Amino acid sequence: MNKNYRSGTCFGCQKCLYCGIDLKKDTCNCKKTIKPTRTNRTELVKHAFPRVFNPTTSNSKQFNFFKDKNEYFQYKFDLSKNIQVSFCSACNSAYQRLSSKLSDDSSKSNLKEGTEITEIIVLNDTTTSSKVSTNSTTPSEVFTAVIQDEFKYNNLEIENDADLELEINYKLVIKQADGTTLPAKNYSVTISELDEFLFAIQKNIVTLLEDEEINANNYSVSFKSEKAQEAGTLLIDTYDFENFRSEYIKLAAAKKIILILITMKKKEKLVKRKKKVNLLLFYIFLLVLKN
Repeated sequence: MNKNYRSGTCFGCQKCLYCGIDLKKDTCNCKKTIKPTRTNRTELVKHAFPRVFNPTTSNSKQFNFFKDKNEYFQYKFDLSKNIQVSFCSACNSAYQRLSSKLSDDSSKSNLKEGTEITEIIVLNDTTTSSKVSTNSTTPSEVFTAVIQDEFKYNNLEIENDADLELEINYKLVIKQADGTTLPAKNYSVTISELDEFLFAIQKNIVTLLEDEEINANNYSVSFKSEKAQEAGTLLIDTYDFENFRSEYIKLAAAKKIILILITMKKKEKLVKRKKKVNLLLFYIFLLVLKN
């Protein structure tokens, strides 16, 4: 656990995610070492967003975002490893907009100079579409209208992001490399994104197998209904996660249990390398003795 960062504060702006004060200017008595959830937050902070920074999947803009905050607030995190933090609504929205998909969509929608404008569809604060005619409106006026409506829409988007937070009750089953299966273990976690869920699963695996060296490359993750006979569906990317969320909601409504299946990979190559290294050291030792 990082001593310079507390999960009850916003990683991006140092806002208390319980009472909402700016910790750069003031202090409070909130228990900020505890992860904020819907059940333990006050009404002063409507939303808090748990996040997992993964250096292997984050793009350069997201990496720089974490790097800048890490240096500015002197958190002293090792950015070569996964990091679990919390965001306020504003910082969460700013971080989301650094994703490659949103950046690409934004660049495609930019108006090009000299292009004839015929019609622009914008969203207003009631989320209904409206048309901005350019017959009597200059491009700059249209652009201003778009920006204003986009700002209102962004605020709604932030509010709707809270609906993505989901409490998942699941049964974890680990199948070891030798084919044996460990007894199942029940877990519950509140998450809003795939990386956060996979991070929680990894911590469970490390605890059950009592092996701190285990990482995501040592196993595969899949899911299925407890009563289902099929092998299960892999849980790797965001598309899998969307499918998982949909499937989990259906199973939970039917009061059925979802299984998270962990299949450990063999470490034969690693063992062979260790044997070769040991033999090489043995031969070197013999040569030293002869000389």
